[in-house]
Amino acid sequence: MKYLIILGAFFFSLFSFLSLYLILFSGRLRLRGRLQGIQSMKKDFEEELIEEYAPKDKEKKSVSAMLRKLLPLEKYLEKKRRKLMQASILLKAEEFLFITFMVSLILGLLVYLFSGMILISILTFFIGFRLSDSYILSVKRSRSQKLNDQLPDALGAISNSLRSGLSFIQSMNIAMKEMESPIADEFARVIRDNTLGKPLDEALSDLAERNDDEDIDMLVTAIMIQRQVGGNLSEVLDVITGTIRERMRIKGEVRTLTAQGKMSAAVIGLLPVGIALAISVMNPEYIHVLLNTTLGNILIGVAVMMEMTGTFILTRIIKIEV
Repeated sequence: MKYLIILGAFFFSLFSFLSLYLILFSGRLRLRGRLQGIQSMKKDFEEELIEEYAPKDKEKKSVSAMLRKLLPLEKYLEKKRRKLMQASILLKAEEFLFITFMVSLILGLLVYLFSGMILISILTFFIGFRLSDSYILSVKRSRSQKLNDQLPDALGAISNSLRSGLSFIQSMNIAMKEMESPIADEFARVIRDNTLGKPLDEALSDLAERNDDEDIDMLVTAIMIQRQVGGNLSEVLDVITGTIRERMRIKGEVRTLTAQGKMSAAVIGLLPVGIALAISVMNPEYIHVLLNTTLGNILIGVAVMMEMTGTFILTRIIKIEV
């Protein structure tokens, strides 16, 4: 009966969260659906179009505005907004913060229902908040890796088009049509910004800011210098392409050499958890004292902090910048 109550509480919390999300964001969801039907640009432009053309009186009544008044954390929201943009996640910082809070709260309540320990549930709540940052970082790294893999071929296509007599924007347009997302989306946004009147240097600077990648920064810097001092841009792009390919080769070798260290960090972090779960199954009374006493909870907290410290030190040791 207890597990049925817990299961019912879980589904009730999940249904309540989804209902609240649909109620609060239904207007933006309908607007996004209409934009998908009429626009010709990629999905990356939806958020910007919504923010740019949404009526100002509705914006004042939006959830974002209310959260901004309740939580005057401009620096934190600006940092979160930048991370979401770099990860190409089409959510406002306030919305992402609200979703993270609700998910973390539900996880904390579920842990409290299962364990009955308020300390563990509070710890789960804060871990849920941290996991949201890990999710953004994971999406950003995955997108950045795919972008870096596409970049040499895209620069080769631009260089060949420049040799045939086309301008840089025309060459980028050809590369955009030949490549896939995400680099095609980034090139399309640069071309669109330039077509709408934004200077090319500023559009390229926005490209570098959106991606926060060393190879993109090097490319943008080289193009800006070439536009100021002149020179053969196709040759410059060929040199950059060779540099990027060589860096990719070195990064692959570094990943191979540090694979053992990463595996050691994973084993060290997961081994105590696995042992604790095995003991709780084979001999529940043996671990009962650790979970249901104040001293046991303190020891668990100390062990978790030591595990996190050890894992952090190991990851910093094997992290090599190329």
